[in-house]
Amino acid sequence: MIVVIIPVFNEEKKIKDVVKSVKRYCDELIIVNDGSNDHTKEILESLDGITLVNHKSNQGIGSATKTGIKKAIEIGAEYILKFDGDGQHMSTDIPEFIKHLKEKNYDFVKGNRFQLSIEEMPLVKIIGNFVSTTLQKVVTGNFRISDPNNGFIAFRASIFDKVQYKYLRDDYFFENSLLMNLIVFKYKIAEVPIKTIYGDEKSSIPLFKGSVMLLPIFIKFLYLKNYLNAKYNLSIGSLIFAISNILIILRVINPDFIELGTIYIVCCLYVLIEVINFLND
Repeated sequence: MIVVIIPVFNEEKKIKDVVKSVKRYCDELIIVNDGSNDHTKEILESLDGITLVNHKSNQGIGSATKTGIKKAIEIGAEYILKFDGDGQHMSTDIPEFIKHLKEKNYDFVKGNRFQLSIEEMPLVKIIGNFVSTTLQKVVTGNFRISDPNNGFIAFRASIFDKVQYKYLRDDYFFENSLLMNLIVFKYKIAEVPIKTIYGDEKSSIPLFKGSVMLLPIFIKFLYLKNYLNAKYNLSIGSLIFAISNILIILRVINPDFIELGTIYIVCCLYVLIEVINFLND
């Protein structure tokens, strides 16, 4: 069963057309209204052929997506696709995502806007995506993913046999956190070139807020990745990462106890292991 989930917040202008365009490509369509305060809820309640879940308050796009995923798995989904409700995605791309899952045996497929839509992409989006993509690659050790922030994704429901919801973010960085988990569990990941429509809608990620949040968020991702790698993969790299942190703490307590060069060597060893792991994947 193919299930599409659409998390929405204040999308009264676009959601009716988005629903109409998507329904033909899936068996079930789940809309999660994330506490909209415009007429989105009323519009959705008037539509047939959808499953509507309402959040009483705005909990964040990641939280709404998790609600949709849980509902999709509950009704027996085999393949789940997340589609944004702002009209930027083209439903005609959905079959290619499903083809990668069914015929090419990938576990997770992500849209890539940079191959087909970069000319239309606003400059602030290009800059923001470049910064966050670079951080994502460094933190995860996977340099093949070119557009980790893209919300157009599809995956096998079975990935949630391993991925735990508590390790996924409730905000704009849901996709980044999911991707990091998938890399830890070594799922097969692919990208599909997509065309994105940029209109008069506001960016889903406020530029200033996103920029301020990026560094601490990706530092948390780095620690979470190494925790999960240590827990599930008995990773040598994660052991080295833990040792480097212990050495840094000891140096902060007593600078004479640990030479700075020793910390540099351990950190370089960690980076080397990450590179080797990437090349071996």
